[in-house]
Amino acid sequence: MAKLMNMPKIGVNMTDGTVTEWYVNEGDEVKFGEMALAAETDKDVQDIPADQTGTVLKIIAQVGDNVECHKPLAIVGTPGENIDSLLAEISGGGAAPAALEAEAAPAAAPAPAAEVVEKSPTGRVPVSPLAKKMAKDMGIDLANVKYSGVRVTKADILAYEEAPQPVVSTPVAATAAPAAGIRNTVPYTGVRRVIGSRMTESVVTKPWAALTVAVDMTKAIEWRNRVNELADIKVGFNEMFAKACSRALQEFPMMNSQLAADGTEIYEMEDINIGIAVNTDRGLMVPVLKNVAAKGVVELAKDFSGLVNRTKDQENIQGDLSGATFTISNLGSRGIASFRAVINPPECGILAVGATVKTPVVIDDEIVIRPMMNITLSFDHRIVDGDYAAQFVAYIGKLLEDPMKILM
Repeated sequence: MAKLMNMPKIGVNMTDGTVTEWYVNEGDEVKFGEMALAAETDKDVQDIPADQTGTVLKIIAQVGDNVECHKPLAIVGTPGENIDSLLAEISGGGAAPAALEAEAAPAAAPAPAAEVVEKSPTGRVPVSPLAKKMAKDMGIDLANVKYSGVRVTKADILAYEEAPQPVVSTPVAATAAPAAGIRNTVPYTGVRRVIGSRMTESVVTKPWAALTVAVDMTKAIEWRNRVNELADIKVGFNEMFAKACSRALQEFPMMNSQLAADGTEIYEMEDINIGIAVNTDRGLMVPVLKNVAAKGVVELAKDFSGLVNRTKDQENIQGDLSGATFTISNLGSRGIASFRAVINPPECGILAVGATVKTPVVIDDEIVIRPMMNITLSFDHRIVDGDYAAQFVAYIGKLLEDPMKILM
């Protein structure tokens, strides 16, 4: 029996995805779990597996189509099977995908795609709660926003914000020469666009602040060296930072929270999943260590090694790059003393880790040289106040200065 293959929901805040590539064609066989297409989500460009076994009878969502979660991507069934009822169900459900609209359109010349939105009979523009809030915060008139789905989404708002807006011509502008000195142009698409959109969303929608703590890494370095003498895999500092953060998140659970897309509720997340920013040929990726609180640093080192290898080789399995509740960005190896990282939506915070530098400090009224490291917490001020965030980041610093407390 023919069934619909729908856009999966990857992560609690995913609302839609844009098809970037189909790995199969109509008439091809697919098996459950095999990767059938790639889609650009709010996290990354991710491979989407087939949710059933059979023959691809009809591809509903074409490359470039934006599809809401749980909406049809394709029809899978048995060769020769009649799918008219499914096609009618889809086209009669309100928002018909572009492929079906094209089939149903008369022979007359088609209207240009993605024109300025048409309002509903009530005169209101259909819009998601998050897109509505973003438009209000950014001062955007929804009547001017173009969209191709059933309603205006976050991606439409960000695309409108990034697109050049019409300006009134002046004599100077009319005679201005094209920009000179451009050596090359690079398409702003794929992962680069996803990163840009998410960073724009974070800066525009989150009233955030940052707090910095200086940490004496003497005992942390000694502890790591001792662990590596006994472990069968090299434990890095990132695994130590992840473990310290998980311990702190247990003590300060509101830092492990997320604000609902419509801004009406705060979700206190049950699991502690920590993303660690990794540089790849495709750009910045954030593989996610799952259930960190229940694992030791050696197990985390093994997990992280596999995550990094899959991420750099572009062989991620579903879930590798999603589900984080907190993120760490470590630029210490680049010699950066301290920095403020941009929060990864919808998380409450991100910890920026700087370089460890031998620094003169005063201890017991004496000047001594210690390996000092700055950690900076960026946090969402809508979810937590400054004092709460200050206690949280200070606690992480204390754990790193006395690593045995991480295990207590």
